Amino acid sequence: MILTAAAMASCGNDNCMGNSSGIPLAAFMEGNNKVTLSDLTVYGIGAPNDSAIIRNTSASQVYMPFSITETTCSYVLDYNGTEINNDTITFNYEIIPYFESRECGAMYNFKINSWEYTQNAIDSVSIPDPLITNSDVVKINIYMQ
Repeated sequence: MILTAAAMASCGNDNCMGNSSGIPLAAFMEGNNKVTLSDLTVYGIGAPNDSAIIRNTSASQVYMPFSITETTCSYVLDYNGTEINNDTITFNYEIIPYFESRECGAMYNFKINSWEYTQNAIDSVSIPDPLITNSDVVKINIYMQ
C-alpha cells in the first residue's frame, strides 16, 4: 500500500521547478553595478497586441520572452518622461526543444546567435552565456550610458 502511494506521487508535476521554457532575464547595468531605471516601459515589437512587459515602472531587470515560432525578437525600451529617444534591442536565436523528464515534459531552450541595439541610452549589451534555459539567472547585461 505504501509502495503504491509512493509510485503514484512520483507521477505528478511536484518535481518540476521554474518555468517550462527558457525566458531571458536582462539586467540594467552601469559598470559592475545593477541600476534601476525609472518610468520604464518595455514592449515587444510584433508581440500580440504589442503588449507591454512592464509599463511606467522602475526596474533593475526585466524578462524578455522569446517566440517559439520565430527566430528573431525585438524589444523597445521606452524611457517615459525623458527626452531620451527609445532604444530597440533585436535578438537572433535558435530554438532548441528539450525533453526535461517524464514529469515535466518538453520545454524550449534558446541559443542567442547575435544581437543588435540602438544607442540612445544604451552603451552596450553583453551576453556572456548565450544559452537560455529555465534557470532564473541574468543572461543579458544592458549597460546604460
